[in-house]
Amino acid sequence: MSILAKVTRTIEAHNLLANGDKVLVALSGGPDSVALLHLLVRLKPHYQLQLAAVYVNHQIRKRPALAEAKFCQSLCKKLKVPLTIHREDIPALAKQQKIGIEEAGRNFRYELFERLAREQKFTRIALGHHQNDRVETVLFRIIRGTGRTGLAGIPVKRDKYIRPLFDLTKAEILAYLKENRLAYCLDLSNERSDQSRNYIRNRLLPEIRKRLNPQVDRAILNLAETLAEEEKVLQAQVERVLKQAITITPGGKIELDRDKFQAYTKWLRRRLLRYCLGSISEGQMVDRESVDRLDDQIMAGGGNLSLPGRIQTVLSGSKIVFVHGQPIQLERELSPGKAVRLACPNVQIAVRFGRSLPSKPLSRRRASRVTVDRAKLEFPLTVRSIRTGDRFVPLGMHGRKKVGDYLTDRKVPKVYRDEILVVTDGQGIIWVVGFEIADRVKVDRSTRKVATLEVINSKRALTPAV
Repeated sequence: MSILAKVTRTIEAHNLLANGDKVLVALSGGPDSVALLHLLVRLKPHYQLQLAAVYVNHQIRKRPALAEAKFCQSLCKKLKVPLTIHREDIPALAKQQKIGIEEAGRNFRYELFERLAREQKFTRIALGHHQNDRVETVLFRIIRGTGRTGLAGIPVKRDKYIRPLFDLTKAEILAYLKENRLAYCLDLSNERSDQSRNYIRNRLLPEIRKRLNPQVDRAILNLAETLAEEEKVLQAQVERVLKQAITITPGGKIELDRDKFQAYTKWLRRRLLRYCLGSISEGQMVDRESVDRLDDQIMAGGGNLSLPGRIQTVLSGSKIVFVHGQPIQLERELSPGKAVRLACPNVQIAVRFGRSLPSKPLSRRRASRVTVDRAKLEFPLTVRSIRTGDRFVPLGMHGRKKVGDYLTDRKVPKVYRDEILVVTDGQGIIWVVGFEIADRVKVDRSTRKVATLEVINSKRALTPAV
């Protein structure tokens, strides 16, 4: 079977591509990504694909990276594929985030892929992982310590991410490049065995093949494939529990019901924690130590922890709240008659004009829709996040009050406050969204024209991956 036919079989078996897909290819200039791009170009007419590529200069190997970028430009020009080149100082980013360079680079790449997919509407993101990568990953996880999910290895497909070279060996990829006279770049740092992955590839696996089992690659893949199939059955059970124990807030925080969690078996508790940690960190690998630390904390009645990858867990009532990264900060102008859709928090805000009726109530508290006196507004209107020092005069009061103190009085936990918005005009806050309007804009008996402000909250959907 030809390499093209083998890749096509993988694509068809796992539904990796559909007609008309817009595919972003992660291109490093190395042999795997070059073969991937070339194969997808050949498959482009069959699937009516739109292709584009992205190269990331991590600014780790400065001179080789420039050569790689130039090579990728030349290759994409020859293949008539648009290329995006992005530079990022990964060593500085790793230092800032207090994580390893390899982890910082991986996190940045995936964040970039996701952003490009959103902005340019890519339906698939193609990665060049192959059989050898799968073997090395499983062995690496065994050595580090992993559970069943980790032993299942790299998935052929996850959300938008696809791996068309999944069933090819490195030798087959190199043979394909030679057959098609395709040049590629070599990262000489891969030849050094001072990093864990390189040691497994260059020293450990060759030694195992020589002394213990010449077919160790196939044995590891068989293990991974068997567990991956079993995982599908177990996953169905976990998904049923997810809907009962977990919710996601409009701002993307994950809430875990502590009381329900404590009633589950340890196996299921670990699964739920892996889901929460993996989702809040956008798919990063979750280590068992973090899972077990958090499980012990929750079972002991706690829940406040700082975990790797800038993850915080906060106990709020009977909920364990998972938070990642910086607080939400946004600011958007509001136009009367037009709804503004916000991504994070996931809400929609609208302003409409109308006339007041004497029979209408003068005020409402804790409402998703409020009415204010239009003549008392100083346009333009803006919706934004709460800021330190924000103050307003709540309805029915005379003195100004800090928004933070107001929310404390309303027993709103601090962990949720970055998801609370305010609507402002030229004089300041007119509505703490969902809570209270400012007294100065209230409707009274002299009101002739009103403005209605409305917010529609949307909780984010649970994703199936655990």
